[in-house]
Amino acid sequence: MKKLSIDNPFFRFMDKTGDVVIINLLFLACLVPVITAGASVSAMYEALNKMGQDNYISAYRSFKNAFISSIKKSIPVWLLSLITGTVLTFDLMLVTKAQPGMFWHITGMVAGCLMFLWLLITCWLFSAGIYKGNSIKDAVKRSLFLAVRNFPYTMLMLVLDLIPVICLAASDYYIALAAPVYFVAGFGLTALINNKIMDRCAV
Repeated sequence: MKKLSIDNPFFRFMDKTGDVVIINLLFLACLVPVITAGASVSAMYEALNKMGQDNYISAYRSFKNAFISSIKKSIPVWLLSLITGTVLTFDLMLVTKAQPGMFWHITGMVAGCLMFLWLLITCWLFSAGIYKGNSIKDAVKRSLFLAVRNFPYTMLMLVLDLIPVICLAASDYYIALAAPVYFVAGFGLTALINNKIMDRCAV
């Protein structure tokens, strides 16, 4: 009978896996309106971070409470981040299609550096909830500080975050492999690993 106890490691693992799947699906649902994407990312990380804590109730309620508490503050930060990332992406696409020349070569280098900087900042901005209680300027500065201070960990987080993008850019084969995984639990698992990494950084 002891092996069938709910405290059995197997049941605890399955319970945690189920919570990750639920949070992953809630994240995807709240990602659809686009404007709430920042709050969705923050809520996913916060809900996963609460797993195992004494005040943890359920995956749904943890995500819901985190989403509601962050949505108002996250929207302007997310819109600024989205616009900046879109402009930089457009610039890089324009540079790759332009005629070879010193001007476009320098423009591409500048745009590439700015895009890399943008990726470093957004890697921390919503996942660590740095924007909460801070102005946009302070949130960006704090994100950049943590990204640079913990650069090796930031690069690891960035690689994990970019796996879906890499699969999209690779081929239909990799898209077919990755899509079911990320639809069920992939984003949640990535956030769970990133939370562990941020814990090591003592955020």
